[in-house]
Amino acid sequence: MSVALTVVAVLVALGLAGWLHLRYWVRKLTVPLHYASTERLALADGAAIELRHLAHEPSDEVREPPLPPVLIVHGIGANHRNLDLTNDRSLARVLAAAGRDVWLLRLRSALPTPARLMRFDAMVKHDVPTAVRAVLAHTGQPALDYVGFSMGGMLLYAGLGRTVPLAEVRRAVLVGSPGRIVLPLSAMRALRFLPRALTPSLPVRVLSRLTAFAADWLPTTPLHHVVYNPRNMPPGLAGAALVNMIEDLPGALLADFAAWGFADGELRLDGARLLDGLHGVETPVAFYAGAADGLAPPDSVRAAHDAWGANVPGFTDKSFAVLGVAHGSSADYGHGDLAAGEAVARELFEPVLAFLDRG
Repeated sequence: MSVALTVVAVLVALGLAGWLHLRYWVRKLTVPLHYASTERLALADGAAIELRHLAHEPSDEVREPPLPPVLIVHGIGANHRNLDLTNDRSLARVLAAAGRDVWLLRLRSALPTPARLMRFDAMVKHDVPTAVRAVLAHTGQPALDYVGFSMGGMLLYAGLGRTVPLAEVRRAVLVGSPGRIVLPLSAMRALRFLPRALTPSLPVRVLSRLTAFAADWLPTTPLHHVVYNPRNMPPGLAGAALVNMIEDLPGALLADFAAWGFADGELRLDGARLLDGLHGVETPVAFYAGAADGLAPPDSVRAAHDAWGANVPGFTDKSFAVLGVAHGSSADYGHGDLAAGEAVARELFEPVLAFLDRG
């Protein structure tokens, strides 16, 4: 056999082995979850979003007036499973079990979308307001409670009072949502020299699925610690997250984040500083940050907290909590473990439920 044929045969064999490996571990680590309904909504600019409804558990307690529905919005590089990973690691299901009507948004960034439409400002203008209107229409309620994880919170910073009327959000919870961008890896600075149109998308979905089987025993790298604290993840959870939650990082979105980080870190749309738009907001809000979060360090989350309601005399209905050992938590939380850490049910989900249950 010629050398060329040998090389081709080896490549084919490796490709087949990789495909079989991927198929086996995806099937093994997939965690199916039930939703009452799934709805795809077409957007005015040609993209689409999805809403998954998690119907509330029946309760003997009658609330008058009834508490509003809850909309949960995920972060970049993730999908609707961001805060709904497994039955016992799910803020969404904790809220539903407590009687709340929960809706999970899947943004365009987690769906097949043309690259030209994959922009942060497009999600501010279309994805979030469309989801808010749809949930309110389905439930007949005048307002909802908003829970944003990472970029999901940033979208509220940009949209509240602009594309989402203030009256339509009763309370807000922001988890690991930076108000300023800090580029965590020096390698990302190479993006500075690329034209926006050439910023590559990162195929992290397939890479995550290929390595998910070894998530608990592969040596951790600096990249691991940027994304989550491996010591704060129960066995098997990291692999489940890699298979069920992770999506590709769109190049256009990376370019948006990189542009903010390369400048002064301030979030801006059309030249306007987003945090300035929060100064007059009186919506009750709770902020949560991870002490070891490399993507949204506590100071970057605090910047949004400090801006929220800053110009409203006497406004005090906001809080800021850091999940870390020095603040009484069981571990120093990273970014991803704010959604699925060892003690997240007690240290985050319960406080969020208590905050959202206030009349």
